[in-house]
Amino acid sequence: MGIERRIIPISSGKGGVGKTTIALNYALSLSRHGRTILVDLDTGTSSVRNCLDTPVERDLYHFFKKNRPLADCVTTLSPKLDPHGEFQNFGFVAGPKHLIEDITNFNRTRREALIDAINGLKANFIVLDLKAGLDVNVIEFLPFTNSGILVFTPHLPAATLAASDIVKAILFRKLRTIFSPGSPIYTDLKGLDHRFVSSLIDRVEDVYDESVHNLDAFVHDLHHALGDHPVVKFVADAVDSFVVHYVLNMFNGIRESYETAVRPFVGALAENVSAHMTILNLGWVIAHNDIHQANIRRMPILLSREPPAGAAAGKDRTSSELAKLAAQYVGTKHPSPRKIRTATAPNPGRYLDGQLETMKRMYDDMKGAGYRQNFKYIAYRSLHVMHSRGTRDLGDTRIFKPSDVLTLLSVRSR
Repeated sequence: MGIERRIIPISSGKGGVGKTTIALNYALSLSRHGRTILVDLDTGTSSVRNCLDTPVERDLYHFFKKNRPLADCVTTLSPKLDPHGEFQNFGFVAGPKHLIEDITNFNRTRREALIDAINGLKANFIVLDLKAGLDVNVIEFLPFTNSGILVFTPHLPAATLAASDIVKAILFRKLRTIFSPGSPIYTDLKGLDHRFVSSLIDRVEDVYDESVHNLDAFVHDLHHALGDHPVVKFVADAVDSFVVHYVLNMFNGIRESYETAVRPFVGALAENVSAHMTILNLGWVIAHNDIHQANIRRMPILLSREPPAGAAAGKDRTSSELAKLAAQYVGTKHPSPRKIRTATAPNPGRYLDGQLETMKRMYDDMKGAGYRQNFKYIAYRSLHVMHSRGTRDLGDTRIFKPSDVLTLLSVRSR
């Protein structure tokens, strides 16, 4: 496919949604298509290590405390887990065995050192298993242009709404970086005080202030202040080109998954963030006890022995069939341009209709498929998005620090 290397974070607003299970099996699926490294950034629980019955010689402790290169801390699967060498392209960086405060809650210096080290890893795909929640050690590893992959489940409504908060946090981080004091963007703003823009951002981020209810209203107010200035279009494009990807875990059918997970998620995005983004459903993993039992045995379900035909594996499909099915229903590369002159009221209707129709079609395509097929489908769908859309539409080629973004803005403004 000729896909550039990609760093893909996987996150969830809250714990209990099976994020690590998704991240681990997703990385294993991607490893069939190129060198893949899974980095466990849930450093307080060492969750990836606890899901793999493989000896770990070096982990993030050795990176932070013993100054070992991160590449030296990559562990491959033991013959016990991969007796036939089917996953030789897979490796993982484990968190420390136990909670170590200055590693679990690392400071900016260590965070930036880790970002640089991750950017330097040699792999086609680098999957980041981020900790649950939303703090600086989650936000700083997320892309500026898309959500990475969000995981939520029909069984935990609070996590669904928290996932929409991640999207909001990414976009506000991007805007605050772009409009920070000293940003090169002010060279084009003809003396506009950064405090004016900051106050607008504060108002839209404040859920208790209804005067600027979301980023669409922010763009409208910016247009009111600046007119048809190119910076207004730049900000509108930054919001409109943002892509949200999600995976449903413990999927239990179209109706319940849509009503308890997709509808509230999409509604929260339109109401509190923007009604102009692209939202892509990458697939789902059915709820099944086999997955839970595999986790208990510390042998991810994709490494477990294949069940008999017609059992839990579900309807099997060839790789070419899955790849073809996964390439459908991903929309166009760029959304239609908005009319900046008028404020856009939240309208989740177009999102919801599209999401429901897509779910129905995907469900019909994958009817009878089991969890193994689910994971493979998600991987193929991701690969198609990476191949057919922009480089920064799913993950990115590197993790960008705020200073990197300002440097890019400086180059752009020349």
